[in-house]
Amino acid sequence: MRENRKNIGFFLKVIFKSLTFSSVRVSIIFISVLLGSAITAAFTNIYLDIESKMNKELKAYGANFIITDKESSYISHEDYSNAISKIDKNQLLGNSPYLYGIARLSLGNGVIAGIDFAQMKKTKPFLEVRDGSYINVDFDERNALIGIDLAKKMELKVGSDVDIINSEDSKNSAKVKIKGIISTGEAEDNILFISLPLAQKILKKENYINFAELVVLGSFSELTSLGEAISDSKLNARPLARISRSDGLILDKIKLLMALVAFTVLVITSMCVNTTLSSIIFSRVKEIALLRALGASKSSIATLFGSETFIITFVASLVGAFGGFLLSQTLGVAIFGSGIDFRFLSVPIAVLVSLISAVCASYYPIKKSLNIKVANILRGE
Repeated sequence: MRENRKNIGFFLKVIFKSLTFSSVRVSIIFISVLLGSAITAAFTNIYLDIESKMNKELKAYGANFIITDKESSYISHEDYSNAISKIDKNQLLGNSPYLYGIARLSLGNGVIAGIDFAQMKKTKPFLEVRDGSYINVDFDERNALIGIDLAKKMELKVGSDVDIINSEDSKNSAKVKIKGIISTGEAEDNILFISLPLAQKILKKENYINFAELVVLGSFSELTSLGEAISDSKLNARPLARISRSDGLILDKIKLLMALVAFTVLVITSMCVNTTLSSIIFSRVKEIALLRALGASKSSIATLFGSETFIITFVASLVGAFGGFLLSQTLGVAIFGSGIDFRFLSVPIAVLVSLISAVCASYYPIKKSLNIKVANILRGE
């Protein structure tokens, strides 16, 4: 028992001396493994948190869910409210109802749309105000926004008054002032946007809308299930496939890119460990030859260098794993504008990956150290 303790003590003393003797080269290995572990941990934290972050980021690009009617061209406010109530408030980032119609305007007929101005900004974030300003009040019945093409056709400018008259009943009319000229490059460029209550009065469709666009958090499959839960005999709810599926494709590509970057860093780290460890072993060939001459077996030499590599790698990877969380926080704030949640799983993953890469990198140098010719080294050859 005492003999075993002496052997263990001697073994640890040799390891300590070896690490001290090659402190500069050991520092290079330590820093290389630390950086590799930090990047692995950072990317793991981001990878595990990126889905929720990217969902929020991608939903900022506009509506990805739509509610339409089945029986007629109109949806009652009651049915619409019931449908919205089935969506988790934490998932619903925006919902914009629309009511369309044809009305007589200043220089002829035109399309008008009743909207909730504040919500439309969420479902159409790329809507550009070319002149004037946007209407930030939910239901402003005195002002309107006009598409750039319709404004040119009607010769309207910011500040112009526009009479809106029901084409079938002239008693239903109103006057609004153009507050902003907008453009999306799509159908909105030919529409006059007014508040939803005002459009309902003019078109004699109180408490009715045509359809609604929503921004809802979730994958395409989750949104499909949500649509099935909302849909009934009156309503049809579904995700906008082109947008929702694109979210998933973009997310998969980003994850693949992160994996490739992490793999590249680990390969570079392994090459650095391999080169530095080879240099350490080359500088200690006399020590290895002396240990062999004193009776140390090849397995003992392998255990010695393996233990040194393990100690350096384990400590460096552990420090790097927690340092990687700080790196992920920096990347999260820079990319998403918010921090990344700490995932404890990133620590064992970073440590395990670092250890595996270190084992692979140290295999050849250690194997080479076992095949040195002891006699030639001791003779100084």
